[in-house]
Amino acid sequence: MNAKGEGKCSDWKAWHDSQPISPPKLFVTGKCTFPTSAYSVELKPHIPPGINPQIYILDKVVHQPSGPVNDVITTVEVRYEEQTKAHYTEVHILPDDVHVPVEEVH
Repeated sequence: MNAKGEGKCSDWKAWHDSQPISPPKLFVTGKCTFPTSAYSVELKPHIPPGINPQIYILDKVVHQPSGPVNDVITTVEVRYEEQTKAHYTEVHILPDDVHVPVEEVH
């Protein structure tokens, strides 16, 4: 863990689901571990978008506990989804500088 309480994130996966039964969606998932309970994490589109249209940049936003916490190592699931027809080859997660290849699911 780092001093800022940003946790340690891993197991990132990204895929673009373009099956004909529903509108195409981009999914990104991962796990973040923190030294206490009550943290949450969300991914938001980076503003401004990057210059490479094949790389989708997301910002990892950590929400620190606002009330009482338990001193127990806690892992939270991170999930992002967005309806899009764009075909990205990679998702870049900031500020961690993580590059996740995007798989196509048909």
